[in-house]
Amino acid sequence: MKRLLILTVILCIMLCGCATDDHHSSVATPDAAPTNPTAAAPTEPTVKPTDAPTTGQLVEKRVAEILSGELTHDSASIPVEPMDQYPELPTGCESVALTVALNALGCDLSKTEIAENYLEYNDNYVLGFCGDPFEDDGAGIMPPGIITTVENYAQFTGAPVYAVDTSKLPLSDLYKFIEAGYPALVWTTSYMDEPMETDDSIEYNGEIYNWYDNEHCVTLFGYDRSAGTVEIADPMLGSTAYDAEEFERIYELIGGWSVVVLNTSDLKEK
Repeated sequence: MKRLLILTVILCIMLCGCATDDHHSSVATPDAAPTNPTAAAPTEPTVKPTDAPTTGQLVEKRVAEILSGELTHDSASIPVEPMDQYPELPTGCESVALTVALNALGCDLSKTEIAENYLEYNDNYVLGFCGDPFEDDGAGIMPPGIITTVENYAQFTGAPVYAVDTSKLPLSDLYKFIEAGYPALVWTTSYMDEPMETDDSIEYNGEIYNWYDNEHCVTLFGYDRSAGTVEIADPMLGSTAYDAEEFERIYELIGGWSVVVLNTSDLKEK
């Protein structure tokens, strides 16, 4: 009986071992087929949306469009409200000319707001206003400083405006901006007198900026090719018409400096 019992135990152990081997044989190996026949299909790659163009890129494109086109009108004029720089800003013609241009684009600035809050100041008259525009002995500011001034104004107020250096362009190209509705700041001389050159000059970005005792800045807002005239908002004389050829001659003698101011809200709408 004891011998039979021992045989029975041995047989049970052998049967359990076989069952264990069968269980192990069912485990998948690396070469085995997937155990889930309904595995998910690979997902489609995500397409990254194209970044929207920056304001600078929109302006660059618009400027290129304007300059590559032709004038379609013999005359054009932008509604402006001229401002007299006196008595508050005896040497602030540039800030007043800029104020007239910005207001023509929908801003609502008083005469002294730019000079008081946003005008870039610097001992280098190319980069900022040298001196004090509220004083008789103030000097002035050139296009790079005016562009920074517009950036200051746009940054602190959120106004949709942008300044572009259009220096060295012929007057006929500035007409294209006027026709498109964008006024231009043009550097000239007081009363359109002959330039009174000084020994002061500054080199910046490969350009030589000479200083003139009678340096002046005005807002170009209209032209008439048939009459051969330009319309100017002069901070010293108000709204004035000048002979276009004479105006361009002085503009070129003084250095050919100009800045166009654009309203960027209409660019985004387009």
